Amino acid sequence: MATVRDPKALAISPPPSLLEVDERTSGSDQFLLYAMPPRIISLVNKKKSAGLYQNLNVKRPRRTDDLASIPSSVKDYEYENGRRYHGYKAGSYPLPNDEKELDRIDLNHHIMMLLCNGYLHLAPLADPKRVLDIGTGTGIWAIEMGEQYPEAEVTGIDLQPASNDVKKLNQRGDRVPDNVIFEIDDIEAKDWTWPDNHFDYIHSRFMLCSISSWKRFIRKAFRHIKPGGYFELQELDCRFASDDGSLHEDSNLSYWSRIITEASADYNRPVPLYTEYIDWFEKAGFVDIQQITLKCPTNPWPKDPNLKEVGKFQLLAHVEGLEGMSLALLTRGKGWKADEVSVLMAKMRPELKDRSIHSYQT
Repeated sequence: MATVRDPKALAISPPPSLLEVDERTSGSDQFLLYAMPPRIISLVNKKKSAGLYQNLNVKRPRRTDDLASIPSSVKDYEYENGRRYHGYKAGSYPLPNDEKELDRIDLNHHIMMLLCNGYLHLAPLADPKRVLDIGTGTGIWAIEMGEQYPEAEVTGIDLQPASNDVKKLNQRGDRVPDNVIFEIDDIEAKDWTWPDNHFDYIHSRFMLCSISSWKRFIRKAFRHIKPGGYFELQELDCRFASDDGSLHEDSNLSYWSRIITEASADYNRPVPLYTEYIDWFEKAGFVDIQQITLKCPTNPWPKDPNLKEVGKFQLLAHVEGLEGMSLALLTRGKGWKADEVSVLMAKMRPELKDRSIHSYQT
């Protein structure tokens, strides 16, 4: 049985604004990189009473050798500008789901584990019986959660299976425990099909560009969590910022921050500020709300060794992943050509690598 984890006891590094700059690494020379992600706001919320709805239907099998039973309509993909996208509920999620993106998701999980000292969750869980992972992606978090809590039923949901190829799943080491199931559907649907007061714990991470109304999404989660249960939301504000003025308003990073949030809003997928979530949780009925805000450096400019390592990961994340995030939003939402997106990415890369720019994301 896993021990209860107290979020206040976590030795999480302070935000970059509280750290010294490592002057030895100022400049933009290149170095070996090998991972990725942005780190975020983590909200841990305890439910006081019952309240609201949810949706799910097509199930992904428990075992990797049963993938052939998934309906072809769910396994179909769409291809656009050299990237692969979901075929099920096509267009509702503007980020790709090809192998490059799946690798990025797994790396995101790895860096989150580093940032949280190896903890899969910050909510003080003791003996959860039913756990829901929203936007499960490759399923890596749900699989590890099922291994940590073998007595719990862990359900991971997403728009499409992580892979239709059993060999690829096995190569990634995705052996699915018997207590973990995956279901396929759109969390944006009007109603969720689970009973009210059903889950002890709901986990949601990196749902950027997935949610049309965060207020409604949080209310739905509240309805399906048992009284005394927890909803943990780990989210990202993709806007680049700096505390010392080293990131200029006329920079390409600042321009991307503005244009991508505009495009996402135009796509009916608004990007909230991290300060907005607390009010939505309170209005939904949650109590004992704990918010942990972490600033993730864009590259290894901080002096703090932990955040320097995170900066290396995040730099690779941006160099390899920002185009995937930007392509559909800018071409569909803003009418850009794919080549224009590539030009913007090329302009951003020198600024991303420049360690005299002390930028971060929250």
